[in-house]
Amino acid sequence: KTVEKMTGAYEPLTPGAKFMIATKDSFDWPEFFVAASITELGTLTGQDPEWGQGVKGFSKRYGAALSDQVISNYLTEAILPTVLHDDPRYFRLGPGYSPVHRIGHALSWVIIGKTDTNHNTLNVPELLGSGASAAIGLMYYPQAERLGSSVMDRFVTQVSFDAASSVLKEYWPDIRQALFHKHE
Repeated sequence: KTVEKMTGAYEPLTPGAKFMIATKDSFDWPEFFVAASITELGTLTGQDPEWGQGVKGFSKRYGAALSDQVISNYLTEAILPTVLHDDPRYFRLGPGYSPVHRIGHALSWVIIGKTDTNHNTLNVPELLGSGASAAIGLMYYPQAERLGSSVMDRFVTQVSFDAASSVLKEYWPDIRQALFHKHE
């Protein structure tokens, strides 16, 4: 999701812009590392033993993790926000607020979003989209992973990653400036 700082007049996104955000978020290089991390975590914890070990098992897990992310991104950032007239962007607070306030704001973003008319609302695209993405996984995960608890695990993982991503988006401009001394 793009990061926006609320300065000046609010500009709603077109449906095409929402799909562009989902496309960029789905195929940006960090997504491939996130999928690899999720894959390795699954391998280390023994998830999906039916897929086996080695390159073949890793490839199946990686494909599933990447599919989960892409499906979730399109549902939470493009399809549902377009249908429900919600804004998929994250609006950061930025410097001037306490770290607790900034982190709380970022974490709340998975629950509270914005409409296309710039009003706060329940973030239905995030919650429904992450849940639907987890359920869609029933089509490509092994039989043992087609339990309600496995779907719930994927849902919680997706929402947790989105919450962590919001925290990173809140602080990344500050971190980038401190590390690379870049000025906005």
